[in-house]
Amino acid sequence: MFVILYCATKDFLCHTKLYQIWEASKHFYNRLSLVNASPHGAQSMSQRQATPSESPIKWLLEKENPPVRYFTLRDILGRGETDSEMKEARAAIATYKVFEKMLSKLKPKGYWEDPDSPYLPKYKSTYWQIMILGQLGMDKSHERVQRACEFVLSLQLDEGGFSAYTRKTALTEYDWMRSRAVLKEKLPPDSKSWAQSVVIEHEYSCLTGNVCAALLRMGYAKDARLKKALNWLVKIQNRDGGWLCPHWKAHVRDKHGCFYGTICPLEAFSEVPEETRTPEMRQAIAKGAEFLLMHRLYKADHHGFKVINRHWLKFSFPWFYGYSVLRGLSVLTKLGYTKDERLKDAFELLLQKRRPDGTWLLENAPNGRMQANIETIGKPSKWITLNALRVLKRLHETSNEQLKHVLAKA
Repeated sequence: MFVILYCATKDFLCHTKLYQIWEASKHFYNRLSLVNASPHGAQSMSQRQATPSESPIKWLLEKENPPVRYFTLRDILGRGETDSEMKEARAAIATYKVFEKMLSKLKPKGYWEDPDSPYLPKYKSTYWQIMILGQLGMDKSHERVQRACEFVLSLQLDEGGFSAYTRKTALTEYDWMRSRAVLKEKLPPDSKSWAQSVVIEHEYSCLTGNVCAALLRMGYAKDARLKKALNWLVKIQNRDGGWLCPHWKAHVRDKHGCFYGTICPLEAFSEVPEETRTPEMRQAIAKGAEFLLMHRLYKADHHGFKVINRHWLKFSFPWFYGYSVLRGLSVLTKLGYTKDERLKDAFELLLQKRRPDGTWLLENAPNGRMQANIETIGKPSKWITLNALRVLKRLHETSNEQLKHVLAKA
């Protein structure tokens, strides 16, 4: 397997027949790393990505980062939950320093910052912490984490989605607007109905998708409240297969799906076990995947396939409402889209960004704005590298000739 050839250390391989495969396939492996990785055209040999000089697996398995160690054992090396190292890594997740810092700031009732403002301040309040905890491997078996999850679920709206506003924050905004002469004239006399309309307006597809993905990861797959939220996401899908925030005034005139609003619901659906996905959910996944694929994951389909937003070329962690090529690849391949040649440009970009030591850099993160920084921007990232290797593992046996060519050409 390509991923084992790429990732596994010799110490691991020496105890299996795969060591002979490693030795026999060095020439093929060297050719894999000389992929033409430019998203804009051919590169010279000097510009191409250098052959990784070593596997990053040993680095990812270091014990000071238990979540990355656990996910590497599970998702890259294929270990089962009964494996002794897996059990040890899973048990150690709660000792991760990032968790300790985040949970030290969790209030007894299950919220961070202000209970009436779960969205603001951005990256520090409750919604954002739940997203981070889900991505880092925590689950509801931890009592304080479950309390935080239940607090978030208490914010669910009747339709099923989650809003950036609560009734109290909307009423506070109403009072502030009334104190401004220019704004006061635009307000209706009934503050309660106005507040309710604001709460509904800011029921976001991106926020709801992120909350669903986090709670699914943390053990709420069978919860009726999650099913209600997922059904709402299916219901509000845009005609073009993407998603918009259905009530948000900023989207009132929009016809084209939003990449931010699209990737988050798709990521939530990717966390639903395939055998439990409803027919409606499967249809929504197919339409959403086509929306991303028709854009080659990051290019304008009606403008010569130019890059839509160069910021999407930067790899970030954690994932919030934003979009990146790596996130698009991660979600689509997890949903089973590994044979479509329209992944080619994004796949090439992923390989281009790989460093000679087999790692990838953290290029973007809201450091200084979260309860705890996770990694350093501009430095090799275990989380980015793990996510990139997950994508490579899913793609290594593709039957698509275009994607095979990306892997094989020198």
